[in-house]
Amino acid sequence: MLDTFAGIMMGLVGVSAVIAAVGLVNLLTLGVVQRRHELGLLRALGLSTGQVRRVVLLEAAHIAITAVITGVVLGIAYGWAGAQSLLGAVAANPNGEQAGMVWPAIPVPVVVGIVVTTALLTLVAAVVPTRLATQVTPVEALAA
Repeated sequence: MLDTFAGIMMGLVGVSAVIAAVGLVNLLTLGVVQRRHELGLLRALGLSTGQVRRVVLLEAAHIAITAVITGVVLGIAYGWAGAQSLLGAVAANPNGEQAGMVWPAIPVPVVVGIVVTTALLTLVAAVVPTRLATQVTPVEALAA
């Protein structure tokens, strides 16, 4: 029963990861479109397409790293609070004594999997905005 529930929860995490990737694409695309003049000026000052690509990828990486750290910390905190509220008052032995403090158990392979998957989704999500940013010519961006 718990394995089925955990599988359903992991499926929901996967769906939310895809939704987050779409949101990241939108965020990065809006950032590139709004900074069109800035990117054109940087290209006119000598930035190569590789350097512009790196700027957009670093922005995506900063957003993803912040989101992963926040999500993991809040997930552990909320999971622990839920486990404490459910299991902390359950009788731990036949004498009827309460369990007391329930220490968090962090599933390291799952957390590592989420971090790796987030990194891959970030790279995939940054493809379109990166291509859009590198197609901006200096003359075209500064003229508009």
